[in-house]
Amino acid sequence: MSDYQTDRMDGYYRIGCADGAFCYLVVGTERAALIDTGYGLGDLKSAVEEITRLPLVILNTHGHCDHVGGNAQFDALCYLHPKDLELALRHTTPQMRRADAERLAHNVDFRTGETFSALPEDFDLDRYVSMGAGRLTEAREGMRFELGGTTLELIETPGHTAGGISVYEPERQLLFVGDAANPFVWLFLPESTGKESYLRMLDKIDALPVRSYLGGHNPNPMDHADLARFRQAALEADYQTGTPFEAFLEQDRKPRICALKSAGGMFSPDFAAVVISEDW
Repeated sequence: MSDYQTDRMDGYYRIGCADGAFCYLVVGTERAALIDTGYGLGDLKSAVEEITRLPLVILNTHGHCDHVGGNAQFDALCYLHPKDLELALRHTTPQMRRADAERLAHNVDFRTGETFSALPEDFDLDRYVSMGAGRLTEAREGMRFELGGTTLELIETPGHTAGGISVYEPERQLLFVGDAANPFVWLFLPESTGKESYLRMLDKIDALPVRSYLGGHNPNPMDHADLARFRQAALEADYQTGTPFEAFLEQDRKPRICALKSAGGMFSPDFAAVVISEDW
């Protein structure tokens, strides 16, 4: 049984693992692009090769462990914004990987509160902690990747991290946003860029001719109405009235969830929130 669940969607493949992170594979006639690599707990390379063996390029939306962790399974170049380079190197150290593995062995489903192991049955901890960050190379705004019948373009989308990028496919009007925009975006981290930057980013991607926004932890495509809710949640956000949040990173920043007042309960279809620190 594969460590990953692969779903063929409209013009791309969605690859998900028990850890809750999604990767996306876009296949052209000449080469393919893998957008993010998750934690890399299982054999992601085999999951990709079951779909295609075309030459591959990896596009990392940002430098967090759950988006660059599988880079080293591939010989391909891994494009990452230089502002997130140090972040990716820090998040793929043996110490960070070991901590991730220990936590994911007792992973918590935020929607249900249930605890489960996200590690594959044949998980090799020694191999995992020694993997590194892969063949990182510089990504920048406007870079284009011709895959053969399909073009991907990189767009800077800071907020969640300073070096966040999204991947635009104009042929099908898709934007792969990583963690830049989602119903539960983390903006309390030291590498996050603040409220005004986040709002400018939302306006920037909202202005694009996009049919679907595809996130790193949300299996459901998002649309312009979702972006409007995310924006309103950020405008309403008040740290003093927020709900304390237990994150596995940067707990000393005392993050709080600030949910859209007009939305339903946590993770309802209309839920939207930002997780912020006091200096937001």
